[in-house]
Parts: sequence; C-alpha cells; structure tokens
Amino acid sequence: MYRLFGLAVVLFWVVAMTALFYRDILPAWTAQDPPVMSRDLFAGLRESPQQHAIYDARGRRLGTSWTRASSSSTETTVYSTILLEGLLPTGKVRVETSTDFDQAGEIDAFRLDVYGVPLTTIRVNGERRGIFFPCTIQMGPIQRQINLDASASRLIGDSVRPFGFLPRLKVGQSWRMQIVDPMSLIQRTSRMTSIVATVIGREEIDYLGRPVECFVVRTSPLETKAWVLADGRVVRQEVQAPGLGRIAVQEEPYREQDLIAARKTVSAGRDRRERDDRDVDWSPAP
Repeated sequence: MYRLFGLAVVLFWVVAMTALFYRDILPAWTAQDPPVMSRDLFAGLRESPQQHAIYDARGRRLGTSWTRASSSSTETTVYSTILLEGLLPTGKVRVETSTDFDQAGEIDAFRLDVYGVPLTTIRVNGERRGIFFPCTIQMGPIQRQINLDASASRLIGDSVRPFGFLPRLKVGQSWRMQIVDPMSLIQRTSRMTSIVATVIGREEIDYLGRPVECFVVRTSPLETKAWVLADGRVVRQEVQAPGLGRIAVQEEPYREQDLIAARKTVSAGRDRRERDDRDVDWSPAP
C-alpha cells in the first residue's frame, strides 16, 4: 500500500515538473527575437489610433487607454495614454508612455510618466546604450538607476496594458520583454519585471460586433493573455495587474475628444513630451 502511494506521489511530481518545464522554462530557453517594429508596419496604427476600455473582474469600468503612433524619417514613436479612476482619493491618475523605435525596429528610448499623485514626480526614462538599456526611475526626490539587458529590453510595456502593437506574429514564436508597473511607482516602490511572451495559437473572438481570427499571446510569469489581429493591432488583453487585480482591456471605437479631455483632466505641468506632440493630429485618417 505504502509502495503504491509512494509511486503515485513520484508520478504526480514528474507530471507536474514536466508541465512546469514545458509551460514556463522551455519558452524562456527558446525565446527568439521580438516582433519586428519597422516604420511601414506602423502605418495602420498611425492612420487608425486605438482606444480601449479597462474593466475589473466584475465588469466595472476602471478607465480608458489610447494608443497612437507617429513617424519621422529616422524613427517611429508609439504613444500610450492610460486614465484610471478610483485608485486614489484625490482623483484620477494618468499614465503617459512613449517608445521610440529606430529604422531597424529597435527601441532607442522609453519614457513613462504618472500624473495625478499629489506633490510627487513619478517618471521612468530609459535609453539604449550598446549592450545595456539604463533606466532612471524618479519618485519624488528619490532617484535610482538600473541597467537592463538590451537583448531582453527590445520590447517594453506597462503592467496595465503590456502590449501596444505586435505585427507579423506566428504560432510558437516567443520573446523576452520588460514590464514597468505604474502601480508600484504610485506606492513609492519601483518594479520592472522581465517576462517571456509566447504565441500559443489562434482563436476567433468578437471584435467590435464582428467575428475575427486573432493570434493568442500568453506571458509568464506575469499572467497576461492577449488577442492580436494579423496586422499587429492588439484588440483585447486580460491582465493580472498589481494593485488592480484581474482586468480586461477591450478595444472600443476611437474618440479623439475622450483623449483630449483625459489629458486636460489630470494636469501634466510642462512636460517636454507633451510639448513635442501637442500639435500632432491624432484623429484617424478619413
């Protein structure tokens, strides 16, 4: 009897370790290059910005996010705005990020700013330097610097909406990327997590009232699942976001007036990035 019980325990352990290896360890070992971010591939996002509603696990709306892109002759910049409500008793919180890609599709720089936290400056700045990607994190008077491995920082996202744009996916593809957690910055701590994203298959979902087939992307250790159209546009994400719990980020019709109102609602002061792009017309192309 004890021998059979011991054998069952061993078999269960072997099965569990095998599943863990294939789910979490093997993708990290076999991680490839991230999706290519060339200027031409961003054309759809430049012409048709995206807006997403953010819901909690009970279906209550927590906020809205917007994603848009602009390009010059030397680089493409992807901008993201996230407006969250009910996190602080003082009002709304706005998170602004921008990611600069060079002509080869590599990240040149990443910036994240959090607005709406009283009397506090919260900012993350990173810029590629050879084999390293040094990031400066400022939380009020406290500033610290961390050096990220550039090979694991060729894509950077935030914990509320990890993916902004993922073109030319294929099933089985995997890559490493960095995640910045704005919620930890609000709580005066700093957290950046290295994750592995894997394209696990294809699935049909409802997209703005019509069925579409999407690539499905899963991440580890951050529990995220994303549905991506063939052109790279991320239409839905389900995220285990620190400080927010399980949330769903679902695309909805883009309304430029909502973005304009969001950026006016939470004062940003005199931020350089906002001065740089304030004259850009983010409305969808006719």
